[in-house]
Amino acid sequence: MIKSYEQLQWEMDIIDEFIEKAYEGLIIVDQEGKIIKFKYERLLDVKEEEVIGKHVTEVVENTRLHIVLKTGQPEIGDIQTIKGHNVVTSRIPIIRNGIIVGAVGTILFKDILEVQHMAEHIDQMKRYVKKYKQDLKRLNVAKYTFDQIQTKDRKMQATIDLAKRTALTNSSIFIEGQSGTGKEYFAHAIHEASYRKYGPFVKINCASIPESLIESELFGYEPGAFTGASHHGKIGKFELANGGTLFLDELNSMPFEMQGKLLRIVEERELERIGGNQRIPLDIRFITACNEDLLKLVKEGKFRSDLFYRLNVVHLRLPSLKERKRDINMFANQILTTFSSEYPKCPKFFSKEAMHSLESYHWPGNIRELRNIIESAINQASGNTVTVAHLPEFIKLDTPNVLPVETPEAGNLKSIMEQIEIKIILDTIRQANGNRSEAAKRLGIHRTALYKKLNKYET
Repeated sequence: MIKSYEQLQWEMDIIDEFIEKAYEGLIIVDQEGKIIKFKYERLLDVKEEEVIGKHVTEVVENTRLHIVLKTGQPEIGDIQTIKGHNVVTSRIPIIRNGIIVGAVGTILFKDILEVQHMAEHIDQMKRYVKKYKQDLKRLNVAKYTFDQIQTKDRKMQATIDLAKRTALTNSSIFIEGQSGTGKEYFAHAIHEASYRKYGPFVKINCASIPESLIESELFGYEPGAFTGASHHGKIGKFELANGGTLFLDELNSMPFEMQGKLLRIVEERELERIGGNQRIPLDIRFITACNEDLLKLVKEGKFRSDLFYRLNVVHLRLPSLKERKRDINMFANQILTTFSSEYPKCPKFFSKEAMHSLESYHWPGNIRELRNIIESAINQASGNTVTVAHLPEFIKLDTPNVLPVETPEAGNLKSIMEQIEIKIILDTIRQANGNRSEAAKRLGIHRTALYKKLNKYET
């Protein structure tokens, strides 16, 4: 098909406009070095019609286009001085059927300073990107390990052992436990003990995100996907967790409609951003947690059973602090030691009665509540010891009147009974703050009988 003159002219105009916008200068010479196209007007202040047909060496100082015609070798990004300006130029031979028929010279930057400014700008952008990547990495890392999860409780130790074994697999894990039992500690520790520890650890609390935003938070979106969306788009939590672990806390708060979309992600291991059509493959380990009986919610129709069974491959149940009586003493002293290192005048010990009260309380808020109670107590204590008087009234009311009896030393029955009796007497006197009349009243004996027993045991 033969093109019309108007069409050819239109195409030439487009080429001229492209050359004008893309380059600071452009020159084309034929195989003899004579100029056939000239766009150096802004640099040399010479019109094209004045130089057409002239040899390039007569018009452009320090040119090497005639040399490129001989060598046939392109010269890219060369520095050339023209009218006192160090310009960045490229020279490319035009070859047809193995014969050099001309050459093209272009100027991308009319001054080397422009290149330096661009290089500085690129370096600055690289520094920004590096900083943002570091900040993002700091935000999406695990903070705790199994070494930081301590216990003397056998059930809790069995749960830790199971978590350690599971960490070495890629199975989804569901962690059940009351608020404050350490579910997040376990999620962090499992990630750190897994082969994914060099990947990101991304956590999201399903209860803290408005229902209208949770989909965009998890899936991300393309630029302009909806009204109010950033024109840059946004990477969702799923993509941020790629190659690592995604921890979904308070899973029971996830909207029912969103549960179906999460199920597809878990099954297909790929997603589409909101407003996008590209499927993004995912390599994620799912750890989820809930402070409610999720199976009960499934039976009530409030949570999808298919999603529950997909995520509940390995079930870790964290016992409450009430179930871990042996750990209360350990945690209390650890917390007190931590505060002692921060505040020099902080108490260093618990009285026996205070520790008994802590061990007897049912702790609905678990370790988090224990920490808060101890912090409150040390702010009230003026001496070296936290006593019952420094504890909240509701804890004292929850404490049995008689301290537990320790196992006495081995001996005959009479000596054992005497050990138990004197221990109960002394503990009761301490509970009565040294008031022996009050202690006798609590023991249900006359004050004179109490004194006789004290004299008998020489106390």
